[in-house]
Amino acid sequence: MDRGRFTRLTGPVFAGTSADGGTCAGFVRTAMGALVIDAFLTREDGRALLEAAQAEARRVTAVVYTHEHFDHTAGTTDFPPCGVIASEGTARGLARQLERWREELARQELAPRRPTLVFDSRVRLPWDPEVVIVELGGHAEGSSVVFVPEHRVLFTGDLVFRGRPPYVGTIRPEKWVTALRTLEEWDVETVVPGHGPVGGREVLTEQRVWLEGFLERVREVRERGTPLDEAVDLLAAEFGYAEERRRGLRMALETRLGFGGDGVGR
Repeated sequence: MDRGRFTRLTGPVFAGTSADGGTCAGFVRTAMGALVIDAFLTREDGRALLEAAQAEARRVTAVVYTHEHFDHTAGTTDFPPCGVIASEGTARGLARQLERWREELARQELAPRRPTLVFDSRVRLPWDPEVVIVELGGHAEGSSVVFVPEHRVLFTGDLVFRGRPPYVGTIRPEKWVTALRTLEEWDVETVVPGHGPVGGREVLTEQRVWLEGFLERVREVRERGTPLDEAVDLLAAEFGYAEERRRGLRMALETRLGFGGDGVGR
């Protein structure tokens, strides 16, 4: 296992990426053991994260999911028994995903751990250091952040992407913008995004500005009555969505951003 992919950000807070460098996760060494934050997609990446956390804190006490998507949850397949913390929105979303993709998960021998501690909007873990988990919504039904106030480190999950445009297939646009504005007011020094390199608090503003610009452009394209297929091509080109990421863009336009079943923006 490659523990070198997980580096200390400050004090007891660590972060790293999947083997392909695309997805972020991390852990906090606490007096209660390690609190793991997200767990990647593959079993191999999940085991590497588990080994790194155990090397620093001897045992993993709990995992917290920032949201329900499998690229942040399926890596818990080989985790030993431990608590799994998630918001109500994440728990609902994950249950639906597990049912929908049951056969595919079985084929890949993936079994994301189900939540054992579900909170409604906020939970505080007085674990030395204290960790605060807050559901804000926006990217997915249960989008939550994990904050370590003493060390001013914020794990945003997929409320922040860096280096590529965000997945917007499950977007709740107003909530996402509001979530980022809320986080901009927090006393944050280090931001661990869901995807891309770690940065400072400025990445929160960068993501909000991008998102507001994207939503305004979608509105303009929709109000012109642009057909859905044309809108996908136009916006993908303008915002840098590669071919393999267009499906999420199309889903957002059709189901979340006002492009109707007739294929025309409205």
